[in-house]
Amino acid sequence: MRLAVIHDTKKPDSPSRELLKAIKDKGLTPIFLRISGLSTSIDEQGRAVVFYGKHKLAEVNGSIVRSMGTTTSVEQYVRRLTLLRELEREGVVVMNPVDGMVKARDKYEALSYLSRAGLRIPETLVTEDIGLAYDFVTKLGKAVIKPLIGSRGYGSVLVDNPEIAFRIFKTLASFNQVIYVQECIEKRSYDLRVFVVDGEVLASIQRFITKPGEWRTNVAQGGKAKAYNPPEEVKEVAIRACEVLGLWYAGVDIAETDDKGYVIFEVNAAPDWQGLAEATGVRPAEAITKALVKRCKR
Repeated sequence: MRLAVIHDTKKPDSPSRELLKAIKDKGLTPIFLRISGLSTSIDEQGRAVVFYGKHKLAEVNGSIVRSMGTTTSVEQYVRRLTLLRELEREGVVVMNPVDGMVKARDKYEALSYLSRAGLRIPETLVTEDIGLAYDFVTKLGKAVIKPLIGSRGYGSVLVDNPEIAFRIFKTLASFNQVIYVQECIEKRSYDLRVFVVDGEVLASIQRFITKPGEWRTNVAQGGKAKAYNPPEEVKEVAIRACEVLGLWYAGVDIAETDDKGYVIFEVNAAPDWQGLAEATGVRPAEAITKALVKRCKR
């Protein structure tokens, strides 16, 4: 069985290396593929052909998509999505499934699905109307402005002044960027990252702020991780979020609040796990690989 790990770095990053090793340790053939190096065509018989570089891609049974890379245009994003869908149509088991990845990648769409399923989320607005966004921040008093697509807390800004928010909105609009703004959840001194694989909680951490003046708990932003055994309600919320979005594995970010209970503010369909592994001793690569192999054998 040949299993691929798909990313767009020239060399595998740490999670990709762990996945490749886990695949090899199972006696299977690991392959690392850069998504920008994959191409598709339709031949004269009307059959789809997948290339890697200039050569036809040898048979691949399954793949773990770690990243779609940094896309700089709509055409590039659509092409890479189409490529992954073509792999699915050709019988390659893609993990996470493309539909689930698309839902999770768009933070607003993910929250919309979660909310409709009865899960609690922050009050959220996505718009290109600066005036509407200004009114939204004025009503909330304190809000978080985020990239619609992104991870690790990069580009997220906490504002408690509508006039400062207005300047940020003007800047975003000048670059033809959408405005994604969210209620600032008054959580406790930490939030939770719950790592779900194949319908079960594999490990969980509490994430604490460590830098003076910082409000983000992301480990990539200097947050401190501590192993955590969540109550059943948290496990159920995280597992349900993955079911709703159609994800086979994910990192679910949850805030514990005094007035709203457990609130989901993000679901990452290709989560890093260095901070989680250091805090818990759990390295998810083996469990992720096992889940993929199970589906490839069906």
